[in-house]
Amino acid sequence: MKKYIPILLFIMAFSGFLSTQILWDSFHSNAEQVDQDKQKHSVYETNFQTLKLTTTKNTTIELKQEKEPLILLNFWASWCIPCLKEFPSLVKFQEKYKGQVKVIGINGDEEEPAANIKKIEGKYALNFESAQDPVSEISNKFMINTYPVSILFHKGKVIYVNKKIHNFMDETFLSMVDSALKEK
Repeated sequence: MKKYIPILLFIMAFSGFLSTQILWDSFHSNAEQVDQDKQKHSVYETNFQTLKLTTTKNTTIELKQEKEPLILLNFWASWCIPCLKEFPSLVKFQEKYKGQVKVIGINGDEEEPAANIKKIEGKYALNFESAQDPVSEISNKFMINTYPVSILFHKGKVIYVNKKIHNFMDETFLSMVDSALKEK
């Protein structure tokens, strides 16, 4: 039995070392991710201040001039199945918060964007306007390279970013929106 004690001590020490290394790496990568997110949010907020859109309904929208305290930019494309799957909850979300949250779609279809937007607006009864972005001018400003992506701004500041399919009627998300709306 005594001959196994050094082996057991070595295994315990090595396990402790590995655990410490894993925790350190995990903490370090999380800190890097937070820094990257802060940098992206800064870019988003800068673009929010300067972005002026013309929707397919010929409405001109200057984000910083909108009266609603919350603005949700939803980057989507007609060929993006996850985008289409999230539309029913996004429509309900816009109905629930009409006048408090302005949803604006940014459509990334390269071919026939106006026709594709019109088709999707009819099929999913979209209750928000979309702007065309066929050459990814807007998407590039916001560093969007996949769909769907949603960015929620509160008075020009990023409060939420989602880079995958999202249920906009999720209770946690709605609670965050309600909290933001209560802030003055």
